[in-house]
Amino acid sequence: MLRVLHIFHNMGNGGIENFVMNYYRAIDREKVQFDFLTSVEEEGYFDEEIKNMGGYIYHAYPKKKNPIKNYLSIAKIVRDKGYQIVHRHTGSAISNIDLLAARHGGAEVLISHSHATQAGKKWLHYLARIIFRVKTEEFACSKEAGRWLFGKNDVENGKVQIINNAIETQLYRFNEETRRKVREEKNAKDKLIIGHVGNFNEVKNQTFIIDIFDIIQRKCENVELWLVGDGESREKIENKVEKLNLQNKVVFWGKRNDVSSIMQGMDVFLFPSLHEGFGIVLIEAQCSGLSCLASIDTIPKEVNITGNIKFISLDESAETWGKEVEKVLIKDMDRECGYKSIKEAGFDIKDAAKDLERRYLTYAR
Repeated sequence: MLRVLHIFHNMGNGGIENFVMNYYRAIDREKVQFDFLTSVEEEGYFDEEIKNMGGYIYHAYPKKKNPIKNYLSIAKIVRDKGYQIVHRHTGSAISNIDLLAARHGGAEVLISHSHATQAGKKWLHYLARIIFRVKTEEFACSKEAGRWLFGKNDVENGKVQIINNAIETQLYRFNEETRRKVREEKNAKDKLIIGHVGNFNEVKNQTFIIDIFDIIQRKCENVELWLVGDGESREKIENKVEKLNLQNKVVFWGKRNDVSSIMQGMDVFLFPSLHEGFGIVLIEAQCSGLSCLASIDTIPKEVNITGNIKFISLDESAETWGKEVEKVLIKDMDRECGYKSIKEAGFDIKDAAKDLERRYLTYAR
């Protein structure tokens, strides 16, 4: 059995972590096993599941406390455990430091996997691309994410390998009975539901979502907003909802492990994110047969598999976004079509996991 070490800064419940876990659940673990390394002391969201599937979890010396000790501890873990392949998931070239540590520890194959199209400190990212050079296999969730981390030339010459943000398509396939149950749970049988799934933070732009919804609900009484997720800015969003007196029209679902079911109950999916490497949740929403509205400035167009994503600029007002949502709300959709399109486009996790498994085993020869 080949063991591959996946490195994250921390292992929360975000899009990148869910991406890896989707592959981990689907891959043949008798051939390839995933282990995980983080640079924080805290336990991760998926720790118990990882252990149950046979994976090991390592915590390097916290990077925030001492970057040098962190580097040396990563190298030691790689050396002591004999990892041949190390796979670093990132949105910035600063993570090359971790791959250099893995090389120092004896890893033969280093994989740098881009999941973003920008980072908070752009200057640090570009500086790291120059200073912390390391030879890697180049993975990305989209061409735009590949250009961000590795450069335009590497994308154009085929050096960057696109790894689809695949999902369990059957799980997200539209089901009328599931829709009925989830809507009954929230007493929303006859309502029009605008939905959003994402961690509560600045990037996901929930504050703008509230502005958009406020515009819509003034014109349409029978409308409700469902927000699925949790995070640092949730209290801020809850306060804004109260200030606008929208408590009876906005549902905070919190963290859920049944997002696929909740999506069945939605009518429109809203995603004005400030930046995304790809936006795996948009694949899930499309597979559920939802029409989606997303930010054109910040989300790769490759995510529009079904043709059911309307892209709008973040420079447009909440009123403009609201008008587009209203158009979609009255649109009659065949929600079964999404599943077929997503599966045929190569985003079914069973097929994608076989492809990733093949790549790992090829590297190990």
